[in-house]
Amino acid sequence: MLVVAVMMFTSNIFGQAKIWFTSTNQPDRCPVFPKVVPSSYAQNDSAVKYIFSDVYRKMSADRLAGAVQVDTTNLDDFLPVAESPETWKHFEKFHVYLRDTFPEVFAKLDVEIVNTYGLVITWKGSKSSLKPLVLMAHQDVVPVAKDTVDDWTYPPFSGHYDGEFIHGRGASDCKNSLIATLESMDMLLSQGWTPKRTVIAAFGFDEETSGEEGAGHISRHLEQKYGQNGIYAIIDEGNGVQTDPMSKMLVGVPATAEKGYADIHVSLTMPGGHSSQPPDHTGIGIMGELAHWIEEDPYPAMLTSKNPFLQQLEYAAVHGKAMPDSLKKTILRSRYDSYANKKLLDHIATIDSVKYLVKTSQAIDIIHGGEKSNSLPEQTQMVINHRIAVESDADEVLNHFVERVKSMAKKHDLSVYVDDKKVASGTRGRFDVKAVEILQPAPRSPTDNEAWKTLFGTVRHVFEDLVFPDLDYPVITVPSIFTGNTDTRHMWRLTDNIYRFSPQYVEDPIKELKIHAVDERMPMDAHLQLVAWYYQYIQNVSEASE
Repeated sequence: MLVVAVMMFTSNIFGQAKIWFTSTNQPDRCPVFPKVVPSSYAQNDSAVKYIFSDVYRKMSADRLAGAVQVDTTNLDDFLPVAESPETWKHFEKFHVYLRDTFPEVFAKLDVEIVNTYGLVITWKGSKSSLKPLVLMAHQDVVPVAKDTVDDWTYPPFSGHYDGEFIHGRGASDCKNSLIATLESMDMLLSQGWTPKRTVIAAFGFDEETSGEEGAGHISRHLEQKYGQNGIYAIIDEGNGVQTDPMSKMLVGVPATAEKGYADIHVSLTMPGGHSSQPPDHTGIGIMGELAHWIEEDPYPAMLTSKNPFLQQLEYAAVHGKAMPDSLKKTILRSRYDSYANKKLLDHIATIDSVKYLVKTSQAIDIIHGGEKSNSLPEQTQMVINHRIAVESDADEVLNHFVERVKSMAKKHDLSVYVDDKKVASGTRGRFDVKAVEILQPAPRSPTDNEAWKTLFGTVRHVFEDLVFPDLDYPVITVPSIFTGNTDTRHMWRLTDNIYRFSPQYVEDPIKELKIHAVDERMPMDAHLQLVAWYYQYIQNVSEASE
């Protein structure tokens, strides 16, 4: 025992010494790419600066407010369009609104309707050799729970503008991105600008329920037209520009990867009977015990080069001024040093906002059981949602879950079936386990090519020159990971360059935007930043040679 303790102490000393001697002066490891500025800005910057004027602000607020006022709720039980077209008919009103609000866009550009309510708007470029740019957003919004309507400061579909925020469902998820995309295209059209590279706006209508009807059909439509890997880059909703919690610097954080997804359904069938003669453990009791086991057995944290969050941390360590040197050194060794890696993971575990970027999450979201207070439950069901770490996959998560269930089944003499196949025997009842709505972690998008450098440079230009001109440091763009899933899940075959990015600065997104919650809203300052970024980015991408 003493020998083991001495070895551990010695190992820790050597591990810490390696960290101490790590240099933090490694700028080549995390390069800062130059600004990318459209040629039009050098000639006349008044057009993009007009976006931040009071006149444009009011017009833009009216446009976004009007979009929020059109209810485009999407429910989990909606059937496919082909089976139930009437279910989706309320999206027609939104299409009419867009046509009336952006008449030049719909009159001058090629507008295609995909699967009845998907919108694909194509602005054909003059150089057919350049792959098109795709700007995505979704038309649908999550429902407003009836018992929360009175809790809203303003009615949820009012689109109320109080001079600072647009209020209402969809204001920040994600009619803001949709309207900003059309605003930028409309402004460029009105100025007589024409792109060299084709620009495509693609708007699905069921992102909140997996996106198959909208983005799924749109992806196949685009692949048929442009081929596999036929798209230059895709920008969809995602992270924005924020104050990095470790470096305290403003950074752009587009997600270059998404975690995977799996809902695991487990049901327990046991004999019924009268509650006056219960077994030692009812079905609900056993399921509750399983739920406790699950929550007491979280997935381990890991941080490897597969996870863009590691690169995000490295940028903060190299360029951040407020981060302690000890943390910087730990980060910069963690890619190849197991001691430093564990030390970093221990630190990440203390930060609630980022701890699930490095591990598979599990959340028990639904549980049902029992019919009557004096009857033993014959059926008990539970649904556990998993967001799968990029180092893992759905098979690993399912296998791990099944082993938990088998252990519980052995304790209580129960059988276990996985996808109707028996994997363990018992006599008192049966567990049934199924994984549904499975999505593997997304492929990681590159951060060393011209597409990334153009995005990086546009962020620097817009946020340093227009939004925060008094900053004394560059606004660096760093790769990040998205814990949720977007419509880009359907787009993997079209391009490697998929960036989930909403280029706007919001100090506290959860508090200020209230996405999917009561009082969802969008700060107009941030919305105008979106418009300006799209306006400049479209021009920059058109001038890019790749």
